[in-house]
Parts: sequence; C-alpha cells; structure tokens
Amino acid sequence: MTQKFNIIFFSEVNSKFGMPIFKMLYHDDRFNIKAFVTTPEGKLCSYYINEDNPVDLEKYAESKDIPVFRPNNINSSKFIDELSDFNPDYILIANYQKIFKKNLIELPKLKTLNFHPSPLPRYAGLAPFFWMSLNGEKNTGVSCIEVTPEIDGGDIVLQRKVRLTGNENSLEVREKLFKASFSLFNDVLDLICQGPLKTHKQDMTKRDYHSNPSQEDKTITNNDTVSSALAKLKACAPGNAYVQINDNVFKVNSVSWSQTSKTKLKLKDGRLSFFLENAL
Repeated sequence: MTQKFNIIFFSEVNSKFGMPIFKMLYHDDRFNIKAFVTTPEGKLCSYYINEDNPVDLEKYAESKDIPVFRPNNINSSKFIDELSDFNPDYILIANYQKIFKKNLIELPKLKTLNFHPSPLPRYAGLAPFFWMSLNGEKNTGVSCIEVTPEIDGGDIVLQRKVRLTGNENSLEVREKLFKASFSLFNDVLDLICQGPLKTHKQDMTKRDYHSNPSQEDKTITNNDTVSSALAKLKACAPGNAYVQINDNVFKVNSVSWSQTSKTKLKLKDGRLSFFLENAL
C-alpha cells in the first residue's frame, strides 16, 4: 500500500489562497489532513475583507470532519502538545500570518513547508501583489520553502517563474500568482511522495522585504510625478488610493485627464484631476 502522509494545514480562515489548496489536499488520496489550524475567533485576513464570493475554511474543514483549531498562541507548549497527538509528517502553510518558532517548526517528522506567492528571496513579507504592481514588475514567480524562524527565509523546495506585463493592478497580479501557486502546490505534493525533498538555499543578497502597505504608501502628494501617482492608483486597485491636497486627505474613487476640474493636484511634472469624496 502507498504511504499516506499525515498533514496539519495552516491558513487564514477567509483565505482565497488557502481554500483551493485545502481542497486539492483533501482530494489527494496520498494525504490525510489530520487537523486544520486557523486564526483566532473574530480575526479575518484583511486581504479579502469586503470582496465578492467570500470563503470560510473553518466551515469547509468541519464539513469534512477535520478538527479545527483557532489558537491565540500557536507557539505555546500546550498547543504544540495538542498537535503532536496527530503525529504529523508535514505541516503545510498557505497564507497564515503568524511567526512559527523552532518547536512548532520541528513538530512534524519530516518538514514544515510554506507556499509564498513571490519569487523568494524577492518580495518577502506581506502584500507582494501591491508592491509588484507598484513597481511595474514583469519578472516574478511563486515559491515553496522550508519554514525557519526568519520570515520567508528558509531553503527553497521549488519555484515557478511568472511573467507579467507590468500593467496589472494588485488584484490582477494576485490572480496570476495564485494560479501559478496552485500548480506549484500539486508539483510539491508529487515531490513529497517521491521524497526525500531536495532544497537549496536562498541568495539572501537579493532579498527584499516588504511589510503591509501603509496609508502613506497609498497616498498621492505633490511630491509624486504623474507616473508615480498612476502607479499608486494601479497598485491600490480595485481598492482606493488616497490623495493629499493641502492638509486634507481624501479617498480617490476615480481619476481622469481633464482640462478643468474643481479640484486639481499639481504634481512634479503635470496635473491630475480627481473626483474626491470621503475626506478622512
């Protein structure tokens, strides 16, 4: 009989990255999902709030009789002891925004793996789609890595290159990298079954790390050029960018080229006309 690997799966409860991976893993007869670990009660991943077609990974797990855990501290000895009862071969992580410490990382018999939608060591950290869109990125990719205490710093298991046009907004970048990640995930499952996994170290001289974009990162001011202003609008889409005019900050609902407008912002190399509402 072919060996079945015991898996503990971690993801945000409303993750549109985690849900397809959860389903692929559940329907793969080579794996047993012994437990699902997600965010504490009432905590949602901000990426997906207010989007159409929300998902609920807790409900999915419960529908498949998979035990669900929503700990406040994933690194507590008590919680790790609970998970050890499931005798995991692997921990697999897809969009789970908490730091794993050594004892949890070393819990499974084999490895703890994370799927990150960027070409590590580039675009480590949160919100890679915003930063790729802002930078007009054309050469990107997705990664599966071993988990270490350093965020997104572990050895690489497998990567896949992805080409962009450089004109995508953040949601379009996300959709393309998610699609590539789901294909990569299936390839990694095959490698697990062929085992043992071979890895190689990241070239950390090429690492760049990004945190979640702040409102300041999304705000157009008179220090922007037309190009940098348009890049911020594109990176924020389909959400709102902001514009600062004098001492007032507004959400931007639309922007257009115009000969005249009630409100204009003089940029370094030209003007943009904004239709503004919802002053902050």
